[in-house]
Parts: sequence; structure tokens; C-alpha cells
Amino acid sequence: MQEIVIGKNKYEVAPGKEAGEVMINGAATNVDLVALGDGHYHMIFEGQSINIEVVQPDGKAPQIKIDGRLYQPEIKGETDLLLERLGLNISSKKAVKELKAPMPGLVLEIRVEPGQAVKEGDPLVVLEAMKMENVLKAPGEAVVKSIAVKKGDAIDKNAILIAFE
Repeated sequence: MQEIVIGKNKYEVAPGKEAGEVMINGAATNVDLVALGDGHYHMIFEGQSINIEVVQPDGKAPQIKIDGRLYQPEIKGETDLLLERLGLNISSKKAVKELKAPMPGLVLEIRVEPGQAVKEGDPLVVLEAMKMENVLKAPGEAVVKSIAVKKGDAIDKNAILIAFE
């Protein structure tokens, strides 16, 4: 079973018992899907002819056009749904509120400003420790609230460097 969310609409989709049958929210529905090639498909669903184009394939958040209208559904497989029910899904991680120094060192460079939005992996601070430059990166998506250090500061381990909103 998969769960497909398009906007505010949620659909539970599973294979049916017969060929060409799909279960959508527990109801059996006949679907005829034909691949036309190069990401284009034609589907007959509940007696309606529908043209589908996969604009950007992505297993969990593809971009598709249905009869010319662009959609970006969120797709959750059985494993995703199980992890969500157990409270172990990725989105349940606590938001990080601050970046702390992993070691004592010297602040060489600050690559962000207050109010700046950052994504996971974006470089934030360059810290020199043991004659090596270490680039500290954003732990997740956030907005920089404040910067507690400046270039040239000597800092201790676990010193707060940046606070996030």
C-alpha cells in the first residue's frame, strides 16, 4: 500500500485482486494505464481519459502533469507509513535551535547572516582547530536568528555559535 497526498487530498492506494484493478481508499476501481514513452502515459480512470506526464521523477515527491496541470504529490510507501506510526519518521526529528562548537578553536569565517534561510548541509562557520580548517554545516533547514561569535574569536567546545529560529 502507498499513501499519496496531493494538496489537502490523501489517497491510500493498493493493488486490487484482479488485473487492472486498484484499491483507492478501500474501494475497488478499474484503471487502464498505458506507457507512451519518455515519461508520458495515458490512463482511463472511472471512464475518463487522462494524460499524464512525469516532469521530474523523484520517488517520494515527483512533479507530474495531469491533463496539463502541474502537481507535486507526496508519496509514502509501506515502510514510510510504518515508521510514521512508530514515531520514527524523519520529520519527527526535533528542530535544531542552535549550532555549538564541536571542539575548541578559532573562528576564521562566518558564512551566514541573521535572517538568512539555510538548508541542511549549507556551510555556516569555518573553525580552525589543531591547525585544520573545519567547515561547520547546517544540521537542517532553518533561519539564522543570531550569531554569537565573530571572526577571530577563540571559542571553547560546546560554545554556542549560531541560534536558529
